[in-house]
Amino acid sequence: MKKNRLYFGMLILMLVAVIIWAFYNMLNVGKQETSYRVSVVVENSNSDRWTSLRQGLEQAARDYNISLSFVSTGSFSTAMEEMDVVKKQVTNGANGIILQMNTDHAGQELEDLSGQTAVLLLETDVDPEGVYALVAPDNEEMGAALAQAVQSDFGDDLAGKRVGILACSQSQRSMQQRYTGVSQGLRESGAVVEWSLEGKAESIKDAFYTLEQDKPVDILIALGNDETEMMVDFFAGDELGWRLDRCSLYGVGSSEKNVYYLDKGWIQTLVVPNEFNMGYQSMEAIAKQLIYHMDEVISALESGTLKTYLLDSQVSILEEYLHMMPEKEPVIRKLVEEGKLMIGPWYTQSDELIISGESLARNLWYGISYAREPGNCMMIGYLPDSFGQ
Repeated sequence: MKKNRLYFGMLILMLVAVIIWAFYNMLNVGKQETSYRVSVVVENSNSDRWTSLRQGLEQAARDYNISLSFVSTGSFSTAMEEMDVVKKQVTNGANGIILQMNTDHAGQELEDLSGQTAVLLLETDVDPEGVYALVAPDNEEMGAALAQAVQSDFGDDLAGKRVGILACSQSQRSMQQRYTGVSQGLRESGAVVEWSLEGKAESIKDAFYTLEQDKPVDILIALGNDETEMMVDFFAGDELGWRLDRCSLYGVGSSEKNVYYLDKGWIQTLVVPNEFNMGYQSMEAIAKQLIYHMDEVISALESGTLKTYLLDSQVSILEEYLHMMPEKEPVIRKLVEEGKLMIGPWYTQSDELIISGESLARNLWYGISYAREPGNCMMIGYLPDSFGQ
């Protein structure tokens, strides 16, 4: 009898817990996590060379309450192909784009894009011209570090040594800067640069095999992650022994593969960009860009440049702004009370065609509740057709 009572009591407790959980979720129907959406577009996004960068992006996204999308990509044949991916992200609602471009032939498209969303360039060949924010390593200093490592290892014996430099695309600004750093660093050393290779990976492999016969070198300097991996693969060929004995490899890279072969002794020196820091700084910078628009609006309303401003009928933007800038709350409250900053009635813009009526009702309820707290909610049901929200 006691056992039956115990089982019955446990059953009642479980039912109560389920009811409480269901009620909580019903109250939160339609309320979405408030955050800006930022998409990151880099070439070959699944390569492990982006691992540290992605970790930095994710850490900053957590710190700044950003919804991060690291877009899955392969190799881009043209700038237009990459811009198509970017435009799709903007169409799908990205508030900001972090973009790595390996060409400067998309200037107009990039200019048009910057008028629609916040843009930050990452390790790019596009000249920012003071218009776009840019996060990139000091490429010339990286080249100089490789030259310094070569000088340190060879000392006085460096004079007369033959050097080969590998850069898949010297048309890229980053490669040009690294090449400048290497060549300037070796200028007074007495070493002789026998050749430098650029172009597509397959053509470089063929040319390299030919040069190995005609112009063998003592030192190989690879100016990028992919170039360093290519040389590691070359060393792993059938004639591995004599290549390692006769030729020293120095490179730039951040992939696990390159770090592994550095530890194994196949790479003498590996210059590793701090890509975690680059990722964090990129996300931090674009978060500040997104905040800056609200700062401009507040300044214009206070000065009288703008008489009124409709905040897109959704309070989630304001909630996110105050999450990052809580010291601005008195100013926001004053502008809302005076009717200069018009907020509400929605919590966030919704796709009214595909979600439930209850979700829309809860969305409106949360929005009005939030907007009334400062004292003035716009009671007009303005709702543009926002797909996918």
